[in-house]
Amino acid sequence: MKMIFLGTSSGEAMPRETCDCLQCQSKNKKDKRLRSSILIEDKILIDAGPDILKQLNSDQINNLDTVIITHEHDDHIAGLKYLLRTRRDLRIIRMKPGQHFKLLSVDFFAFKVLHSKMAITIGLQINNNIVYISDSSSLDLAIKYLQEANIAILDGSVLGRSFGGHLAINEIVADVKPLKNLKKIYFTHNGHTHKTHQEMVKLVQSLGDARFTLAYDGLELKI
Repeated sequence: MKMIFLGTSSGEAMPRETCDCLQCQSKNKKDKRLRSSILIEDKILIDAGPDILKQLNSDQINNLDTVIITHEHDDHIAGLKYLLRTRRDLRIIRMKPGQHFKLLSVDFFAFKVLHSKMAITIGLQINNNIVYISDSSSLDLAIKYLQEANIAILDGSVLGRSFGGHLAINEIVADVKPLKNLKKIYFTHNGHTHKTHQEMVKLVQSLGDARFTLAYDGLELKI
């Protein structure tokens, strides 16, 4: 299965225009991030934020079959209106916790995660070996699924202390480090930490181990 990270930023794209921190001034292309979204098998899009027309070209849009929405926050749905202008036939699935189905031979199971009191938020178990949770204030409801996975893609929004519906990276590392079944842990929805991609990779590996890293825009996985 092919998975491409189209975007790996949190609520705002990176860099921030008015910021002169090392992260925002970095020349490394891995520090240039659009809002979080992934593309599976060139057909299935997970979330469609406001950057979606920068993330997909017209051929890729025409090739889409389905968009799965994890929750109704603007950085995950604001691009739907742009997609639907050119693809009115595009299937939009707002998955609910407990929903299970197969699309194009890819198996999806949705489970509830804690994030926002205003918007029901789901995590996804993909083909029984990948867990995708872009936004979470706690992993309590997700541990069962993380224990069954080989790869986890988790919320990298904040560092140091949890706030705004997001569990801090250091707390996430502490929660999942003991899960030896996980062979690779990627952070997406990466926030304004004032640290470069390279610095953050070193940090999460020092907090955890070599399994931990940051996803970046354009990263392609073959799973």
